[in-house]
Amino acid sequence: MMFRLLFIFILIIVLGLSGWFYLQVNRRPSDKIVKISGPRVKLLKKETRKPLVIGFIPQGNVFLMIKRWQPLLDYLAKELNIPTEIDLRSTYQEIISALANEEIDICLTGAFVYVLTKEKADITPLVRRKEFGSPYYHGLIVVRKDREINDLKDLKGKTFAFIDKKSTTGYLLPITMMRKVGIADPNQYFSEVIFTQNHDSGILAVYKQTIDAAAISSTRWLPDAPLTQELKIIWKSKPLLLGPFSVRRQLDKNLMRKITDAFLKIGVTEDTKELSRHIVVKGFEKAYDEDYNVIREIKDGFTEN
Repeated sequence: MMFRLLFIFILIIVLGLSGWFYLQVNRRPSDKIVKISGPRVKLLKKETRKPLVIGFIPQGNVFLMIKRWQPLLDYLAKELNIPTEIDLRSTYQEIISALANEEIDICLTGAFVYVLTKEKADITPLVRRKEFGSPYYHGLIVVRKDREINDLKDLKGKTFAFIDKKSTTGYLLPITMMRKVGIADPNQYFSEVIFTQNHDSGILAVYKQTIDAAAISSTRWLPDAPLTQELKIIWKSKPLLLGPFSVRRQLDKNLMRKITDAFLKIGVTEDTKELSRHIVVKGFEKAYDEDYNVIREIKDGFTEN
């Protein structure tokens, strides 16, 4: 057990350091400055005006996340005529705290994190992504194809990975399903339970056979990727609406409207189609607080053992 936990810890450290090293090597004096402070990475523009801070939930390699989302920040800076700053937090709890403490202006979260944050911070959902042309996603449980594991019964006595206790697909949905089928305590049903902190690490842990199965989000399931070609899905949840980009309610109302309009143009106007392809989003649609009542219902009926 200690070996597996050590492996996951080292894996997370290596992913973060790889992004840091790349950025340090390729940075130019006149370029944007990357600051690393504790568990988060900030990409700052040389501006005297207060930047619009945009936060993201942890998903994997720091550099790849910056590479994916920086063009969106550049687009918003141009559309809004405001400097932008990216803020990557290493845990779901840090995202909730940052929004509650008004350290982040806009944030992309999962549905469950949005519901939890809404209880502690005055935030407003603006838009949500349409990945693969749909605003819906699923929770998945994945295993290696070369293992004789085809359903949850086959996992009894084996090792299992959740993502984070504040993850919709990486914890809330699978743990709710497990209880419905009689698995009251995963720690008793599985030989070992770990938390990988992000979905990519869960996929990698299964691929490397460090763990037998993992609960992940369908947004991180890329069928053509080398790792996922070696894996298979043994459980898929009902569809849920993707989590929103939310803003602090204290933000200027006119600015909120401009941010929403800017997002809704992505993938629609000719000049935003390349951006849409780069961030792997087919477009955006408006999001409303009541869209996530189903998550609230699941949460309210759920109690930790």
